[in-house]
Formats: sequence, C-alpha cells, structure tokens
Amino acid sequence: MEPVTHLVAGLLTAQTLRPALPPTKSAARGLTLLCAVAATIPDIDSLAGLLGPEAYLLHHRGITHSLILLPGYALLLAWAARRLGAVPLQLGWLAAALALLSHLYLDVATTFGTQLFAPFSDARVSFEGVFVVDPAFTLALLGCLLAARLCRATPRRAHALALCGLGLMLAYPLMGNALRLGMQARYEALLASRGQAHVGVSITPDALAPYFWKVVLEDGDELRVTTATPFDIAAPYPVLRLKRLDRAELLRLGEQASFFATYAWFAIHPAERPAAALAENTANAQPRRERRFLDAVYVITNPVLVSIMGSKPGFAECAASLDQSGRLLAWRDWNGRNHPVPEAGSGPAAAQAAPAPRP
Repeated sequence: MEPVTHLVAGLLTAQTLRPALPPTKSAARGLTLLCAVAATIPDIDSLAGLLGPEAYLLHHRGITHSLILLPGYALLLAWAARRLGAVPLQLGWLAAALALLSHLYLDVATTFGTQLFAPFSDARVSFEGVFVVDPAFTLALLGCLLAARLCRATPRRAHALALCGLGLMLAYPLMGNALRLGMQARYEALLASRGQAHVGVSITPDALAPYFWKVVLEDGDELRVTTATPFDIAAPYPVLRLKRLDRAELLRLGEQASFFATYAWFAIHPAERPAAALAENTANAQPRRERRFLDAVYVITNPVLVSIMGSKPGFAECAASLDQSGRLLAWRDWNGRNHPVPEAGSGPAAAQAAPAPRP
C-alpha cells in the first residue's frame, strides 16, 4: 500500500494501545511516534531503486518486510523508544510489532506481494484483495482515526473507534479477496459456457477496486488483458492482446544482462507486445530490433486510468534492443532510461551479465 494508509494504520494502533500507557503526555507522544515509525519504516527498502530498477525488483518488499525478522525489528524500535524515556520496553515491543504487522498485512493484500520469509525464501506472498492505492479505504481508516482523536476526552469511545478502524483494516482486504475469488469463479463459468474452458483466468484488483478488476486470460501463446466489474462480469471492455513470454527467453537474455533474469523471477504473467519495426543504428548502420516486455498484471486497462494516462508504459514495462544475431545491445527500463550492454558483459552495474538470481 501507499505510505498514507500505512501511517494511518500505525496511528490507529497507537490509539488502541493508549489505555495501557502511563497517563503522561510524553508517553502518549512516544507511543504515537513509535507506531508511526514502525508502520512505515519497512518501505525504507524503496531506496534500493536508487541503485537501479533491478535492485528495486529484488529488494523492495524484501528483507525489511520479513515476518521472520519482525520480532527483532520490533525489539530494536522498542529499545530506541525506551532509550528516549517515553515507552516501557514490553509495551513498546508489542506496539512496534503490531504496527509492523499492519504494514506486512496491507502489503500482502496487494498484487505485488511480499517476501514474508526472507532471508530464507524469496517467494512473494499475496492474496490480492486490494489495489495498491485505494482512496475510499484510506479515507475510511482516516475517518476512524480522526473520530477517535476527537473523542480523547472519552477514552472508552476513542478506544472503540480505534478498534473499529483496525477491524476495518483487517476486514476490507479479506472482503476484497472473497469478491475476487467469486468473480474468478463466475468468469470461469462464463468461459465454459462459451466453450472456452481451456482458457486460464486470473483476476486482480485494479484502480478503483472493488468496482474495476483486471482480468488476465491465458490462451495458449496469447495473453488477453481486459476489465470486469462484479455487477456485470461479461461487460464488453476493450481487450489488449499480448504474446505470452516464455521465462526461458528472459533467462537467456539474463545471461547477457542480469536484469532479465531478475525479471523472469519477478514477473507473474510475463508478456511481450507486438514486435517493433527494424530500426537503424546510426553509428554503424547495424540493423536492430526491439522487443517490449511487460507483466500483464501491471498493464493499464482500467478505463479511468487509460483516459488519464493514455498509452504510457506501465510499471515493470521494459524493452530489449537486439542485433540480427539475437545479441543484446541495450535495454530500457520503465522510467525510460537506457542501459547499454557491452559485448564483454562489463559496464554499468545495472546491466552487467551475472548468474541468474533466483529464477
């Protein structure tokens, strides 16, 4: 989830635990600060993006989001809060652990997934119940928080409102996942009624979920991406047709630039846009071709987003520039930056050839 929702979840945690504190302003402020930091600090791994797109894919929602290491992280934060003389160590540990758990839970509820068992496993866990940015969800949590803060003069009411906020935080993604599974079953039944039972279906939250949902259909070598709503599962939304991409192709390119081996590990539904026309390399007149890769779950299909963003590349969309023999000459990330690939495999760290990392 985006940072605001994580922060609000942390503040709701602090408000819920406030009755267990010593009745001092410094203790209340210390608990609030501790929970706010604990609920947001796992995303410090976003700084990996400064090292390049490959580092971001590898490390975002990695070790800082580990369920296994969470008790140690909570202890470190509680110790820091205790050193400031604000919160007792045991209560601080509980508060930090709950705030950290709220962060992990909200991230696991999104499509991107989270490496909960790092460093022992790089598997990304997700149950896909909510889109990464959900304004209605965030505003509802914020409403509970503000109501609890306004009722501080009545501690029991403030505590109940904070608990309601945390209950909503838990329930909303679960309800979204239940809706998603129901829609998937309905879509499979729809395909079966059309004689297309062989087509695989994957439904994930899209912007403005739970109204809009992204549908990825796997049909042989083709991927079709479209939109569905729970009110009309068969509504005729536009369909984007893509070529299904074999991960072996990405791993082959990964022998020349490690980014593509990482991409093979990361992508849920790797796909390729239609081949680009041949272009000329003006430096040596050597013909080259471009292959455009993407993960179908991050394609922009929502009609609202399409009207706003147009044909901009989606997250994790990249391109490989190859010569006629298939050698990788350069690649371009989703931010539009180009990364040359020298013949010997040396060069910028983001483009160096290396053993395939965790395919």
